[in-house]
Amino acid sequence: MAGLGKSDRMVLDTLLPSGADSRLSGGFGDLDFDSFYREFATSAPPAIRLAFRVSLLSATWLAPLLIGKLPPLGRHGREVREHALQAMAASQSGTLRQLVTLQKTVVSLAYGADANVREAIGYSRALEHE
Repeated sequence: MAGLGKSDRMVLDTLLPSGADSRLSGGFGDLDFDSFYREFATSAPPAIRLAFRVSLLSATWLAPLLIGKLPPLGRHGREVREHALQAMAASQSGTLRQLVTLQKTVVSLAYGADANVREAIGYSRALEHE
């Protein structure tokens, strides 16, 4: 499976921006997502991998249309990108809603697997006390 392109990264960065929370200042751009994605690309079921790729493609090319903007998503500023992804998540199309949920799930798994995030929330220390 090919790696992520610039437009794919733009979608995921819009979902998980840096500095969104003072307790966890890092976001998508601060993750070693490439390592996570290599493992995801080899271990996730083929249907999930395909759906994730379709979700990124849909967010790039369809989400802007949902708010009356021209694609691709990356041509717009963060506020418009967020609005477009929110529109996709609230779409009347169950498929589009599920694709956004899949994006959020994958980026959340990568975020939770990040050593810096685990340290910030005390996850590694909690395991030591068990």
